[in-house]
Amino acid sequence: MLLSFHSYKGGTGKTTLVGNLGILLAKNGQRVCIIDTDVSGPGIHSLFDIKYEKTLIDFLQDACNAKDVVYEYGDLDLFIVPTRACEEDISTFFKTPQEARSKMKELIKSIKSEFHIDYFLFDCSPGINKSSLLVMNIADEATIISTIDVQDIRGTYILSSMADKLGTHANLLFNRTPKDKQKEIGDVVKDFSDKLGTNLLGSIPFDESVARTWSRKIVMLDDPGCAYCVHLKDIADKLV
Repeated sequence: MLLSFHSYKGGTGKTTLVGNLGILLAKNGQRVCIIDTDVSGPGIHSLFDIKYEKTLIDFLQDACNAKDVVYEYGDLDLFIVPTRACEEDISTFFKTPQEARSKMKELIKSIKSEFHIDYFLFDCSPGINKSSLLVMNIADEATIISTIDVQDIRGTYILSSMADKLGTHANLLFNRTPKDKQKEIGDVVKDFSDKLGTNLLGSIPFDESVARTWSRKIVMLDDPGCAYCVHLKDIADKLV
């Protein structure tokens, strides 16, 4: 199953959520591959402390094979495909969007065959851009992560519309919401989700346990009983 994760703006906690979800699924016996397609600001390699030689960019430029960009994490069935920061969009490495899509599908097919992957999680570039839309177009489901910021919500509407045009099922998840406003926020986000026609996965309140990691540790490993992890387990049940 191909699951992509998007946000209109940076700072929504998308990369942290993708990383912790990958750990959760792997701990539950799934074989998981996380692919970082956020070439404008990659973060998955930092979260998992991956010391890479080859990355997604090298594969896209035909500088190596698919297996050369896959890094196994710990003793879990979790595999990471990092990327490095570059000025170009993924699609600029190809003559047409169709070629870019074909190359990404080649990567997925090769990794699935080599490592017997059950779930692919894509950490996508924030905003409306060709890289993000490319991945959204090949995903089985796209999850849009938003805060309750007005600009975020407006951008989420656009991303949801894009998913609809591409024929990709869209989920909506609100993250880092204020703890003391959960009832009010719950009513607002449900109404917003109903108007969009998207599947509302829920809302995850801001959690100090996550904030204290400084994106350097994975809270699902360090403190799996924290409120964030409990909420994420509920999200995972709805998602997969």
